[in-house]
Amino acid sequence: MKIKFLMQTLQICLLFAGLGVVQSQDLFMPLNIKSAYINGTRSMDGFPGVKYWQNRADYRIEVEFEPVNGTISGNEEITYYNNSPDQLTELIIHLFPNIYKKGNAREFEVDPDDESNGVSIYQILIDGKNIHLREQTEYIHNDIRLNLPLPLGPDEQIQITIDWQYTVNKNSHMRTGRVDSTSYFIAYFFPRIAVYDDIDGWNILKYSGRSEFYNDFGNFELSVTVPQHYLVWATGMLQNPEEVLMQKYQQRLQTALNSDKIIHIIDSTESQKGNITAIKDKNIWRFMAENVSDVAFAVSDHYLWDASSLVVDKNSGRRVLIDAAYNKYSRDFYQVAKIAREAIDFMSNRIPGVPFPYPNETVFNGLDEMEYPMMVNNISVSDPGYLIKLTSHEIFHSYFPFYMGINETKYAWMDEGWASFGDYLI
Repeated sequence: MKIKFLMQTLQICLLFAGLGVVQSQDLFMPLNIKSAYINGTRSMDGFPGVKYWQNRADYRIEVEFEPVNGTISGNEEITYYNNSPDQLTELIIHLFPNIYKKGNAREFEVDPDDESNGVSIYQILIDGKNIHLREQTEYIHNDIRLNLPLPLGPDEQIQITIDWQYTVNKNSHMRTGRVDSTSYFIAYFFPRIAVYDDIDGWNILKYSGRSEFYNDFGNFELSVTVPQHYLVWATGMLQNPEEVLMQKYQQRLQTALNSDKIIHIIDSTESQKGNITAIKDKNIWRFMAENVSDVAFAVSDHYLWDASSLVVDKNSGRRVLIDAAYNKYSRDFYQVAKIAREAIDFMSNRIPGVPFPYPNETVFNGLDEMEYPMMVNNISVSDPGYLIKLTSHEIFHSYFPFYMGINETKYAWMDEGWASFGDYLI
């Protein structure tokens, strides 16, 4: 995190807090927050306490996605770091796709055809040893409580391997799911370890559809296997364009990485020709993202692709790749790459005046209005003013909550207020 940016934000918060203290010296403080100050993990000046800590998890995720039937199968290796002073006897693993599991309560209506058996867990290994799923795991809401064979002590780490599968929703798009017959935006798709922090311990608040999220930071290696002709966009930088794109499109992408102009990597005359991706039955698209709180990906076999880049840090010359992937029948998305570029320029140089913290940002033409690290899932809109507002709003979330690590589940007003203020200024 940028301490300068953090402190500027906290100074504003403390100003209003100070005004409240003048009126009352006996403001209520919840016991869990009070104990964090007593224990030294938080401090009243807004800086981390002398004993502050964060746990983290690094993920290597390999998924195979079948767009025809919507099946996603995955294998993941998680390295979980216990930086807390506590002995952990269990891990809580979120299974967010279980929001579509039959019989689960949720805050939105679901097409009956989208109700499923949820996430199937085939195997869990701890440090290479198979665990007994029936004896060592139990379901709590949509999640799993995994009882560890040995406690995980302070400053120790553990390796968890999980094999899993589920069917993606097709008719009830809530932040994730099918967009059209051969296009999908896929989010919250992998089993992930919940946050364990100094305020609440394990984050076990149930996800029922409307709430936001709270995740640890980590490094992600994501590999997505799809049939030939499908392109993949994801959180992180594409690591192997030479293996998945024909040379002409590799070169265009490389040009965009260093160009201030909008490059049409795939235009409307090329999207249906079928000679864009490498000639294989299946291609494996590999992405890398460092110090992010989540990953998402999207696929299509007919979307257009515009991209350019922008110098966001004049001192270092660091560039950010900014791109838009969209249906050729979308009348507004032809402008999105340009709008996103100008919005990130505003954020980097004016408000908050902190260079955009990630190496790329993709705006995907989906069926929602939702943000992810380095990804946006946005609907098409007819109002040009709302198009600018929507695009910039979701990108503003790159700072709050993602860069700052805010607990959106409890404090969504922070990042929504921030992003609304930002898109208003733009």
